[in-house]
Amino acid sequence: MRRNTPIWRMIRAACVVCGLLPVNAQAADVDVDQQGIRFSQPEITLKVGDTLHFHNHDDVTHNIMIIDADDDAEDQGMQKPGQVISKQFTEAGTFEARCAIHPKMKMTITVGK
Repeated sequence: MRRNTPIWRMIRAACVVCGLLPVNAQAADVDVDQQGIRFSQPEITLKVGDTLHFHNHDDVTHNIMIIDADDDAEDQGMQKPGQVISKQFTEAGTFEARCAIHPKMKMTITVGK
């Protein structure tokens, strides 16, 4: 079911009125391309709750890692050409996305409130 239909908008509005959702709870979907063995953007700024979609437009496999400020890495898995890997950011902070296969592939992700 599509979430931009009148019924979904009414449900969301009712949740806001009842206090189940904050007024600005609209999370965004943000796209980043991978092509030429690099990310399309060296840095990006998101809000807590946003989802980042990594689109592999290369003809090689990538292995996306999300590294937090403590250098803890979260492996997003192998990504074959044409695949999309998505990561929702639920906490504020600065992160780095890297490809474990191609060490020169890096981008900074800043997540604010």
